[in-house]
Amino acid sequence: MHTYHSIAVGTDGSATSMVAVRAAASLARVYGAELTIICAHYTASGSMLNSTNAELSRVDIVTATNARDILSKAEEIAREEEAGKVNLVSKGGQPASVLVEAVSEYGVDLLVVGNKGMRSMAGRIFGNIPGNVAKKAPVDVMLVDTRAEGHD
Repeated sequence: MHTYHSIAVGTDGSATSMVAVRAAASLARVYGAELTIICAHYTASGSMLNSTNAELSRVDIVTATNARDILSKAEEIAREEEAGKVNLVSKGGQPASVLVEAVSEYGVDLLVVGNKGMRSMAGRIFGNIPGNVAKKAPVDVMLVDTRAEGHD
């Protein structure tokens, strides 16, 4: 039987990312897997609007302080879903890179991300976080449908 031992999920504090956190926490409970919730904070001090990646130019910049608050809320969701062992990670860097790096850093065998940006025109042309994770991750990636939160 296929199983997962370590699941990681990314969150930026948005409603859509918290849907992904809930899905990952539920899976962690079902599989008895360790759950690592990751919030990437941006260490760049300049405007993201000059980014060549359209998705990044629309993402709110998350500070290290915001990341702690975001992770606290995500942990509450994980506890509601009765996930077992929960690790909270705040790390500087671009979200897709931070999540892919988590595979080797934390022994992750499943990455969970929301699908925000996958269906948008800008996301298709310039790229998006879930698409980049799916392309680069050396493990299974679960894309959570977050359209109920009001995005395409």
